[in-house]
Amino acid sequence: MRGDQHVSLSLTTAALLIAPNLSIIDPFTAVVLLFGTFVGSVAPDADATDAAIFNGRVSGAKGKRGQVINGLAVVLPIFGYTIRYLIYYPISLVFTLLLRKNYRHRHRGLLHSLPGVGLTTLILSAYLAIILAWLGVSLALLPAFGCGFFGGSLLHLLEDACTPSGVAWFYPFSRRRVSGRVRAQRSFEVRPTIFAAVLLIAAAGVLIAPFVTDLTADELRFIAPAAAFILWLLFLLVSGVRRERRCG
Repeated sequence: MRGDQHVSLSLTTAALLIAPNLSIIDPFTAVVLLFGTFVGSVAPDADATDAAIFNGRVSGAKGKRGQVINGLAVVLPIFGYTIRYLIYYPISLVFTLLLRKNYRHRHRGLLHSLPGVGLTTLILSAYLAIILAWLGVSLALLPAFGCGFFGGSLLHLLEDACTPSGVAWFYPFSRRRVSGRVRAQRSFEVRPTIFAAVLLIAAAGVLIAPFVTDLTADELRFIAPAAAFILWLLFLLVSGVRRERRCG
């Protein structure tokens, strides 16, 4: 998918999940969670040299929304080059030594897999912890950033699984891909945009629910993730996602 679609789908999903918890987490923590999600939503593309995370701009982001997204995107190259050269290449070397010919660099390879995003989150969090400790800054918000980053990365994989190129979720241990029929580069492909709008409406609904319904905060904390799961399941079905044969 395009960069703006990754960002929109990931942030609206995060907003839906965070909305019922705003009464128990401080606003700054919510902002850090969303920022981590934003960075994570484009981080897996650090295995491609022309990715948005290196350019400081998100492809396809236009208008007022684009101005906001690209205003935040100026920090992306810092994360992009850190992930590519200080995380992706080192762990790729480890897998190359361990698996030999069964591993090779490829777009939508290691960084587009559960092992890849898991290791990337852990190592990036460790780097940030070292830098913050050296600067004498509290590490209290680091878990929020790490959770947001991991969630954004997982959502990126889920979004790419809806496209024909698909995602090999357990690469390099398995090369079987899950793919769909969403061709996001085509102008007439409206499914990601419609789905992002639905997620945004759902998040807004959760936010105003305490003021217009008798639903309690505890009930909303159950409803929000259930709604996110059901909506994503419907989007996967509409996108024609299926498991493919073993690929090279």
